[in-house]
Amino acid sequence: MILIVLSTSPLKSGIYIQGIETALNIAESEAESVKVYLDSEFSLSVNCDTLGAEHLKRLKQLFLFDIEVYADRVLCIEGIAKASRKSLQEQCDKVVVF
Repeated sequence: MILIVLSTSPLKSGIYIQGIETALNIAESEAESVKVYLDSEFSLSVNCDTLGAEHLKRLKQLFLFDIEVYADRVLCIEGIAKASRKSLQEQCDKVVVF
């Protein structure tokens, strides 16, 4: 299993887009399973005031492919579970940080 970690704030950098696209490509290929973790600065950008923001629209694409999404805190989007990064990393073979 591969864990894609989105850690950089989408308000500072667009690199998160590569992380989301990587997760979507892995899920589409069905070669390996993939999970996405929203860490630190990225998870802070997910709040009720940003629900219409471009980065959240892209994030919601992950749900179309049934990709499990986790965060380090409870967020306002349904379907994102709270978990620690450490516990997820222990379950995965590879970790890629964006």
